[in-house]
Amino acid sequence: MASTTSDPDGSPTNEAFHLLSNETRLELMQALWAAYDPVDEEPMRFAELREEVTADDPGGIYYHLDKLTTHFVRRTEEGYELRESGKRIARIVLSGTAIDDPEIEPVAVDVDCWYCGGQPTLSYRDGWRYLECTSCEARCVDSFPPGVISKNEFPPSGIRDRTPNEINEADRIWGAHRRASVMDGVCPECAGNMPIDSIEVCDDHRPDWDAYQFCEACGSIFWMLVSHVCEGCKYRWRLPTLFYPTRHPAAVAFYYDHGTGSSSTSPPTSSGRSSSTSARSSSRPTRCGSGSRSRGTARSCG
Repeated sequence: MASTTSDPDGSPTNEAFHLLSNETRLELMQALWAAYDPVDEEPMRFAELREEVTADDPGGIYYHLDKLTTHFVRRTEEGYELRESGKRIARIVLSGTAIDDPEIEPVAVDVDCWYCGGQPTLSYRDGWRYLECTSCEARCVDSFPPGVISKNEFPPSGIRDRTPNEINEADRIWGAHRRASVMDGVCPECAGNMPIDSIEVCDDHRPDWDAYQFCEACGSIFWMLVSHVCEGCKYRWRLPTLFYPTRHPAAVAFYYDHGTGSSSTSPPTSSGRSSSTSARSSSRPTRCGSGSRSRGTARSCG
């Protein structure tokens, strides 16, 4: 069984934070990422790296590079390059997940409310994509405000240079792949084991279907919910059982034979995720901000 290295207090997380808490090491990581070319990978020589950092002492730079080679950097005969773990750190920063906080004010998108058929609006704040119906106050779970029919985690990089409709479609595709990974027991965050942690069944399930309201007894419109929890990073995902048959080969073949993908007709999960789309198109799309790290970069979408 594979093992991970850790610092003396037994926490690999603390060690990783410690390694990245030094300014010179961060500059070295940034320089290696800037030089990284996925098509033509070529290590950086020490002399090139030295030019990219503010530190002057070669011995100090060697010291910090040596520290980084334990986890994030690889030393070869040609020079230094990022390990896959180092690339992941860079991608987290570039995705905006760690530092960006853009917002999109509510704007109409080309989908129909799967409860009443009304017009939803898309908005984005605090790292979440929202769809809110303007015609009904449906609530599939008690944690949603009235009218919010979908609420998804979505990285800030996903809204850059995209129209609101493109954002919604990108989220649908991204979410469908992540949901499939969860159902297959692989964490979409860290690739760790993500078994079923619990199955919740409401014994007195009485949602208000006329008003599209959740059941007061369980707080969900769904009678049965499955919870997966990652054994490594503790990431949790809850979804109704109705998604699992769509992963069966017979169901996939049925959808294929009828000219549609199984994800394109999926209803929303307990976290609001849905694959509902419409053929309507917008005439003059407005594109979102280009990823500035200041708050409100995507307000122009509104």
